[in-house]
Amino acid sequence: MAGLLDGNVLQGIFGSVLSSIYGDGQLIRVTMQRQPGGVIVPFEAPPVPIKVQVDACTEAMRQQPGYTDTDVRLLILQSGVAGAKPNTDDIVMAQGQRRKLFGITEDPARAYWEMRGIRDATE
Repeated sequence: MAGLLDGNVLQGIFGSVLSSIYGDGQLIRVTMQRQPGGVIVPFEAPPVPIKVQVDACTEAMRQQPGYTDTDVRLLILQSGVAGAKPNTDDIVMAQGQRRKLFGITEDPARAYWEMRGIRDATE
């Protein structure tokens, strides 16, 4: 017997319910490419539209190494996002801010990814 957490049933339900509440954002997938001479350069793919909630960091996030008071908690709805889960090379654009990602987790229903967003130093 299939359970409620099997497949993407809950992911779709959460996506349809929360997509009107979450704000618009962009996920920029970043690939690190080795150049001649051994230099590694980030390559940014075209942005992917996402639905994202920007919130205050959790207490656990505040205890992580490198935390600053400009860090935020990001929740990205998985529904409608193609490809693998974001990684720490990727960038999220939300509320006019570019943020690098740290500590990416997934909820049991696979409805959203949760992570700490760190202001991108290239801004």
